[in-house]
Amino acid sequence: MGAQKTVVRRGLAGGGVATLLLAVAFVVALGVGSPSTVGVVAWLVAVGAGMLAAGRRERVTIGSRTIGWPRVAAVTIAVLAVGWGVISAVSLLTGDGITGLGPLEAVLTVGIVAYFAWFAHECWVGGARIDEETFTVE
Repeated sequence: MGAQKTVVRRGLAGGGVATLLLAVAFVVALGVGSPSTVGVVAWLVAVGAGMLAAGRRERVTIGSRTIGWPRVAAVTIAVLAVGWGVISAVSLLTGDGITGLGPLEAVLTVGIVAYFAWFAHECWVGGARIDEETFTVE
């Protein structure tokens, strides 16, 4: 495995573990009483599990299909981007946002969601700007 591929895969696995721990923290801190909390926890678990799978497995079998890790990563990161954007937009429309930074949170969200969208695209196409060897499936 190439050095760049190793960095990406370890980053996905580490991000997956961190996201799953964040989901656990939400459950411990807030419980699962409200539908919005259940939605956020389900989103975090889906993203965390997908990132962990992409970071640890070359291929993932879903039903009768086998999917390479770059495609799993692409879908997972796209789900992360959409969820982040929706949660941030809703919180900004109903108050001062999740962070309390107001308009600055909007700017940060646009930048972060754009970066995630770009990286999801890179994973899906197997490297438009990033070296193709990074996304090989052995």
